[in-house]
Amino acid sequence: MEEKKAIVFDIGRFRNTDGPGIRTILFFKGCPLRCLWCSNPFGFSPAPQLAVNPVKCTGCGKCVPVCPQGRNTLVPGEKIQVDFSACQGCGACVPVCPSGARMITGRAYTARELYREAAKDAAFYRKGGGGLTLSGGEVLLQWEVASETLRLCRTNYINTCIETSAFAPWAHLWQVAQYCHTVFVDLKHMDSEKHREQTGVPNELILENIQKLCQALPQRGGRVIVRLPLIPGCNDGAEDVAAAVVVLRYLAHRVPPAFERAHHARDRLLGQAEPRTDFALRHGRFGTVQRVEQIQHVGGHAAPRRDAVVGRVDACPRFVVPRQQAVNIGVFHGVFLLFHALYLSTRSRAISMAFSVFSRRSDR
Repeated sequence: MEEKKAIVFDIGRFRNTDGPGIRTILFFKGCPLRCLWCSNPFGFSPAPQLAVNPVKCTGCGKCVPVCPQGRNTLVPGEKIQVDFSACQGCGACVPVCPSGARMITGRAYTARELYREAAKDAAFYRKGGGGLTLSGGEVLLQWEVASETLRLCRTNYINTCIETSAFAPWAHLWQVAQYCHTVFVDLKHMDSEKHREQTGVPNELILENIQKLCQALPQRGGRVIVRLPLIPGCNDGAEDVAAAVVVLRYLAHRVPPAFERAHHARDRLLGQAEPRTDFALRHGRFGTVQRVEQIQHVGGHAAPRRDAVVGRVDACPRFVVPRQQAVNIGVFHGVFLLFHALYLSTRSRAISMAFSVFSRRSDR
């Protein structure tokens, strides 16, 4: 029987966020939410997609005749126009593009293949206490492969985390979360109607799953970290932050708000032109230090016993690799590569000398 496969659109290595230590992050395709500020539009569709960089496109027209569906059009005096709505993502136009402006986002992997990708960095996990994080998109849409991948990692002593919206049936969430050391849940807004306006879905199922998760996962030695991404103009009001902290302080270990940064240039690669593309311009791309301090003050009053910690995610010391440790890891990696290169060079010279001696003896 053929193994089930999941579509992954990116593999990030040597990350020091989204979990303890140095981490490998697998980005799964497919997401039921449509957040206005989403920085990963590649994760929307569950299927592989064609992405075209208009900056690199030279308008040579080599992609036009090779498209089986005829979705590429050469407009005189302009660059290639692509009908993304009808593109099937076959990838026939990718290898013929001389400028490398085209690529297919998304590749199918089995759980064993994903485990092997994570195991490539096992030496760094052992050195810095890192591991594997599954992100997206929404990892729960491909819960069967995700669950088996995490099980293989846990069996081989690799630390495991997931990042999720928790918008999925509880059975799917638990099937994945039971193999996690840490589960990060991003809660966008406490008001269900505003949550629907900003993400496309209500939050009742999310809150219900968070409550169940915070009860079940600690019994298996795991922990839940509920994150409130602070989006200027959406959920960074004092009432919004206080409501989230008051509710979550009784459930989760931490409630660390973080500013989301929007990379809307990616929308153009997929041919998307949505109202959200000017979202950062309308609401302010980043928060100021003063604004973060104000939110910390609000969170402190809402959670006076400090069982919920408010602050930027990258300021959380538990998930930041110490500078000296990062230097040690870098030196270790550099020395390893140096000795490996010397070994290959020495072996190559030894083989060459042996062949030369053998040749001279043969001539005699």
